[in-house]
Amino acid sequence: MRYVLGILCLLLLWGCSERHPSQSSPPDTGSDEEATKLRQRHTVLEILDRPAFRDAAPVAREMSFEKYTALKAEYARRHEHYKPGYAITYRRKEGDDWRGYWLTLESFGDDSIWIAELTQYESKGWDWIARYRLERSPEVDEEFKIHQILEERSRVLGGVKYGMAVDEVLAKKGRHYKCNVHAESGSADLIYDDIKVSVRGWWTGSGKGRVVRVEPTAERTKEFMKDVPYEDEK
Repeated sequence: MRYVLGILCLLLLWGCSERHPSQSSPPDTGSDEEATKLRQRHTVLEILDRPAFRDAAPVAREMSFEKYTALKAEYARRHEHYKPGYAITYRRKEGDDWRGYWLTLESFGDDSIWIAELTQYESKGWDWIARYRLERSPEVDEEFKIHQILEERSRVLGGVKYGMAVDEVLAKKGRHYKCNVHAESGSADLIYDDIKVSVRGWWTGSGKGRVVRVEPTAERTKEFMKDVPYEDEK
């Protein structure tokens, strides 16, 4: 009897975890509806969107917009020069160094947004504190500028847009660009004369990877990269 009850408890727990609304992604039911939801999930925290960090992500806690506003106000109180934006940070002295705290929009879908609360010490990698899920509403969308993000990502500049594969960019724009490689492996800016294309999951000479941002090339960027040769001139 105890054995049967134990099996029933395990099945019940398994069923609850499968239906939990705050899992990091919808369960794979094989239905067209769930597959569409997966495709419509938009990652905003691109710099932290890597497997090791995603695997360590905690299950998101349900949060009301009022509770989020109170948490943001606490962050703003500790931030000496707070300016509205996608993320809010503060830091405090810990030992011989400083610990940073970061509250930011992680991702959003058709009916929810996910917030990341992170910490960093001694300028090393970020670690999770918590994740939160808020239901989307007009006030939530306005707070996080959801429609502005979607508009920016749908914009085409110089024939390039967010989400394109790097090999598509190279086929369209060629190799007459200057490469600014970032500290994060696979992350770089391909700087053309007219646009700067930020990519991730890419390495020089490889067409793999995808575009995570595209913007006009600023004059200060051109000045910064003036002594770097174009890829097709190396």
